[in-house]
Amino acid sequence: MRRIGIFGGSFDPIHNGHLHLAEEARCMAKLDQVLFIPTWISPFKQDSDPASCQQRLDMVRIATSSNPSFAVSDMEIRREAVSYTADTLKRCREMMGEDTRLYFITGTDTFLTIEKWYHAEEILTQYSFIIGSRPGYREEDLIDVIERVRERYGTDVLKIEIPRLEISSSDIRDSIRIGKSVRYLLPDPLLHYIERHRLYLDPAAVASLPGEEELPYDQIDHDIDEVIRGRLKATRLAHTYGVVETAVGMAEKFGADPRKARTCALFHDAFREVGNLAHGAVAADYMEAEFSITDEDMLNAVRFHTTGRKGMTVLEKILFLADAIEPNRNYPGVDDLRAMAEYDLDKACLMSLTRTIEYVKSQGQELDPRTQEAAEDLRYTMYSGNPAEERRFHE
Repeated sequence: MRRIGIFGGSFDPIHNGHLHLAEEARCMAKLDQVLFIPTWISPFKQDSDPASCQQRLDMVRIATSSNPSFAVSDMEIRREAVSYTADTLKRCREMMGEDTRLYFITGTDTFLTIEKWYHAEEILTQYSFIIGSRPGYREEDLIDVIERVRERYGTDVLKIEIPRLEISSSDIRDSIRIGKSVRYLLPDPLLHYIERHRLYLDPAAVASLPGEEELPYDQIDHDIDEVIRGRLKATRLAHTYGVVETAVGMAEKFGADPRKARTCALFHDAFREVGNLAHGAVAADYMEAEFSITDEDMLNAVRFHTTGRKGMTVLEKILFLADAIEPNRNYPGVDDLRAMAEYDLDKACLMSLTRTIEYVKSQGQELDPRTQEAAEDLRYTMYSGNPAEERRFHE
């Protein structure tokens, strides 16, 4: 029987405390996967939603992208209705089947009010719970509630102790609003996303900031640009700058560094003449040897931009996808791929990988094994425990 953790919340924004609890729950309960489900509107927070639904969903995807055991569902965002735990868990069970055991992950404060929740008896009798508790914090109250629900409803409850992390979403929003640093409370790519989209700032502060065109981090060194212009013919140069434009836009949206994305995009086809599968590795070696670029994420993004690979980072996915959907590309299905890339980086990458695999096989050509591995890795990360969602993807 599969064991899936369900972690719901407004995640406004998601932070390292959430991620630590999810990872501890995964390890202690031997979960196959933790599924994060950002709510459309929490019934307890209907008067406060500083970030849009799409931004909160983007932030959860960015924050969880480096953990292959984490997945994200937009079921509550798509539903556009007040989210109750009973409804969410019921839909998860319908999608995943009776052979999946669901564990609802929550903290001490939330669980202490469990008996007052909507359809509390249904929740407590049909699902398991993982409670993240901090040593010494309301421990007697928590034990009393756990013992009571176990006796009254037969509830399966696992209490796990986590270090006291003084992090809350509201404190993060308040700190950003008054200009305090929140570094190390959030993953760096997520912090960049918040800065780029100017989330949680006081409206007066936003009004005083320079416009997008004045921000400096989409500039590259002049000599790099000159090298690329000198190496590429007009058609390849047009493609390259199309990839630059697309990659920078995607980096801004999905929390990668736009300058890194731009540099990688400029270099990705600089040695296209050496062959379809070899030119990425040659370009990466050139970046390192001639420009002293040692950032492994950048080098790998260029090195594997044609094939993809298992465990791709956000930057690698962005360059791989930007190469496939830049404005000069014109092939059957590219518009669908562009539309998918507007809101889900992983789904768009999987769509592109799947089509590449189908095309290569239809032509009787040899498929690079890294492409198959990349597709299988993404498919497992996104859909393990959710076969119905995978079927909808392929439809």
